[in-house]
Amino acid sequence: MKGSEEIADLLRCAVALADLSQRPTAAVALARMMGADDLIIFVRDPQIGQSLPAAGFPQTLQGRRSWQALIDRAIEGETAEGSVTGADGPLDARAIGVADGTVVVLIGGNPEQTAVALLRSLLPMFGSLMRLEAVAHQAAVESTMARQAAAQSSQLASKLDSTRAELQRAVDVAEKATRARDEFLATVSHELRTPLTSIIGWIQLLRMERDARLLADGLETIERNARAQTRLIEDILDFSRINAGKLRLEVSPTDLVDVMNTAIEVVRPAADAKGVRVESVFDPDAAHVSGDSDRLQQVMWNLLSNAVKFTPRGGRVQLRLERINSQCEVTVTDTGQGIAPEFLPHVFDRFSQADGSSTRIHAGLGLGLGIVRHLVELHGGTVQAFSPGLGAGSTFAVRLPLLVAHASGVAAQSVEAPPSRSLQQHTELTGISIVVVEDNADSRRLLTTILSRSGAVVRAAESVPAALRLLSTERPDIVISDIEMPGEDGYSLIRKIRLQEPPATHLPAIALTAYTRSVDRVRALEAGFQVHMSKPVEPVELVAAVKSLLAGQRKLHA
Repeated sequence: MKGSEEIADLLRCAVALADLSQRPTAAVALARMMGADDLIIFVRDPQIGQSLPAAGFPQTLQGRRSWQALIDRAIEGETAEGSVTGADGPLDARAIGVADGTVVVLIGGNPEQTAVALLRSLLPMFGSLMRLEAVAHQAAVESTMARQAAAQSSQLASKLDSTRAELQRAVDVAEKATRARDEFLATVSHELRTPLTSIIGWIQLLRMERDARLLADGLETIERNARAQTRLIEDILDFSRINAGKLRLEVSPTDLVDVMNTAIEVVRPAADAKGVRVESVFDPDAAHVSGDSDRLQQVMWNLLSNAVKFTPRGGRVQLRLERINSQCEVTVTDTGQGIAPEFLPHVFDRFSQADGSSTRIHAGLGLGLGIVRHLVELHGGTVQAFSPGLGAGSTFAVRLPLLVAHASGVAAQSVEAPPSRSLQQHTELTGISIVVVEDNADSRRLLTTILSRSGAVVRAAESVPAALRLLSTERPDIVISDIEMPGEDGYSLIRKIRLQEPPATHLPAIALTAYTRSVDRVRALEAGFQVHMSKPVEPVELVAAVKSLLAGQRKLHA
């Protein structure tokens, strides 16, 4: 079996085995395509330690010992040949097995070696599928037995009252979960629509008005609301990662003073606007921990922004860092509205808000403090909330283990100033040829504008076929592509580029996508992209990424 069409037909027959109703017919067809007369699949039964015929095959075989001996030899040596007992006498057979106890016995004929090798590679899949069938069958039996037991128990008058009480409690829990879900979805809708209202409204206003001051105010409002919406989306994504157990830390020695100062600078504009004074008291001996600096900054930012949000004008927020034995303690104390005693035990619960009504004063999804607790616990620490009551302010205390060993001198590190947010300084892309692949017209225009204003020569394509046509006539210095696109995605594009003749195989490529999980990053890099960037992207970050990738490529090929 050498032709690709024949292999495809064989694979189709193998897939048909997944359907129990088609299994006997598919087994005969697959056997004959391989050069045999028939086949039977055996699957290991863990309860008795033997391989038995899978569902859909004859369950009673004459000369059971001859079959079992052949199967045992196949599992031990991957293949075995011999004679087994059939209805009309001895049959020549060849068995192919894998370590998990899955065996295919080919009966009669002269099986082809290529087909046998392909079939061996499919055995683990067959074994998993048919073991799942057995589990499903057992579950169905157990479900039937459970229903019968429930019917019998319902006839026992002595248990009727307790059964009703348990049922009512289950209904109450289900209703509470449903209400929490509905309230959360309504809150998400409200919180996402609120910044959108400002963004869309200001855009429409700026189209009608050409006043320079109005333009500056409008752009500032649009950016502020877009960033607020990005934070909301990031909270939702973090919540999803936490639920899936996929939130990971990039751990390294971290200076908490730097982390806390950065968090203060982020919330300072909001604090100044409300007239809230932010104070800080830091003990340098408690500064060094082992952790993910970005996630720790997220913790500090959440606690500080909450403190500022719930503190009235003229109030005060204090951030304190001190050493307590082998731990460092960060406390965020405010003179705000405080926390009611009945809500205090639930303050870190996800979706929990002291006021979830439509008349609530403070916005939010109720996820921030739940994410804080999870991040702190991932760092091996604890977080607690304290409040004397409503109107008396509150304190949040985070304790983290100190870095086990560091010289009183953790070496001073130089900190670069943040990059300028103006594109005028980034003219190093002058003469650089870039192909942008993005199906969304607005995003395509934005990327083209950013890169062009930085001096690059940009060609844009709205799809994979359009990009390939463009690349067939010119060789850019770099490709920037979206991932999700109609018809073919960015993964397909980069694979096709890598299959072309050099120099396309070495063409630098950036994946710019809304898929932001770590698994998405790995998939993009495995497909052939050198850089994975998440949307929305800062213009300066995009330009810097292009420069860095091109510089790295030149150094690599120098």
